[in-house]
Amino acid sequence: MYDLIDESGKNLKEYGYKLKKLDKFNITIASLSIKTDEKSKILGMDKGEYFILNAPSIYEYGIECSVFIINQLIKCLKNFYKILKIKKTDKVLIVGLGNPDIMSDRLGKEVFDNISINIFKKENNIFKFCPNIYFSTGIETIDMVGMFVKGMQIDYILLIDSLTTNDISRLGTSFQITTTGMTPGSGVNRFGRKINKQSMGVKCISIGVPFMIFADELNKDSPKDLLLAPKDIKEHIEKVGFVISSAINEVLK
Repeated sequence: MYDLIDESGKNLKEYGYKLKKLDKFNITIASLSIKTDEKSKILGMDKGEYFILNAPSIYEYGIECSVFIINQLIKCLKNFYKILKIKKTDKVLIVGLGNPDIMSDRLGKEVFDNISINIFKKENNIFKFCPNIYFSTGIETIDMVGMFVKGMQIDYILLIDSLTTNDISRLGTSFQITTTGMTPGSGVNRFGRKINKQSMGVKCISIGVPFMIFADELNKDSPKDLLLAPKDIKEHIEKVGFVISSAINEVLK
């Protein structure tokens, strides 16, 4: 099981995966485009666009680094908007996935809290929603999202969630954006129905950052279902939440 595309165990470079090192803060960006059913089947990934920004030193630098990352995420989102033909006037539903009561799984809520909306604007087209998890509500997230999409005639969805990683150095440092949607709970091995264009009938963009790693990735004798997170998780979640919400707010202006 993997959330980050470059932890799939496949040789992605053979299929168009491009990696570029930027000239600041040890940051690298990578992209992959899967446009055919054949390529999708071979790689075991859904068709769509994939982008990853790795910032291994994000917590060693100050606001200048954060702003640099924000600008890179803005470029990616604007490019995805162009590819998906999303217009400024389209109605967007921003969904903060995850469990807001568990710090390592509250990235969606952190971003949700920092998204700017103007409810008094006559033609407001930005809406946000934080559904919590099935075990707290008894309602599948996909059903709640689908209800709003249909009832409010939403044009596209922005999904934000914490991910898992196989590499401890990537905790809180890898930003992944895709056009393929998300499966709520997949990071903790609870595989539900995927929120994507096929299930919702509208375009989807997902943004995720890994904040959890299974203990057996570090020690094979550890319990398989034990999840670990960085010790400075609160500060890391707040910083990454600020970065992602700042990029979204700028794109939605």
